[in-house]
Amino acid sequence: MKELGWKYDNPFMPDLKTADDAREFIKAGGLGAIEARIERAFAVRFSDLKEKILRLSDHEIDDVLVANALLTSILVDTRALFLESDRHKRNATLQNVYRARRMDERARAVDAVFDEKVLDGMSLRTVIKSWVDQRIVHMDYLWDDNEVILFQRMETIIFGGRVNNLLLVLLNLIAEYEEVVSMFGENAQEQLFRVMRAITGDVEEDN
Repeated sequence: MKELGWKYDNPFMPDLKTADDAREFIKAGGLGAIEARIERAFAVRFSDLKEKILRLSDHEIDDVLVANALLTSILVDTRALFLESDRHKRNATLQNVYRARRMDERARAVDAVFDEKVLDGMSLRTVIKSWVDQRIVHMDYLWDDNEVILFQRMETIIFGGRVNNLLLVLLNLIAEYEEVVSMFGENAQEQLFRVMRAITGDVEEDN
């Protein structure tokens, strides 16, 4: 299916030009298959993120190296799962998962969480990306005072104990997503099938 290319106005549909293209698309899963593939990849990483947060919140972790590794991994996951550019319309982010489910309002709400100004006029998005991009996935050259400022900002949003405490923000987003899955199905394709069954009256009954 990857040879078909993409429709310019729909990131979740291949560019079907012939009957053979359509048959190949159906064979590969048809409507919702691309959205489901995105969400399956997302859900695995998202579940791991939740486990890391719960582990880090366990006050019995005495090993500083383990705690730092968990925190670093959480920040990388946050960067990957929430803070990608919206140009990357098929990346496995929470916003794209919601868009794939046609829940654009939820996607905008996630962006609003990270775009809120939380520290010195800076958004949560800016603070996290600055640290991850300059001190985790890259090691940029920084003057001492700039590095101290970056570190202090991260320390504040992680351990600040305020509304913008990053771990609490992430747990709230995780809980909201889990509620969506519980209500509408594991991914956009299952959600679509549930809607179609409801419309056609083909609803599974309890025995």
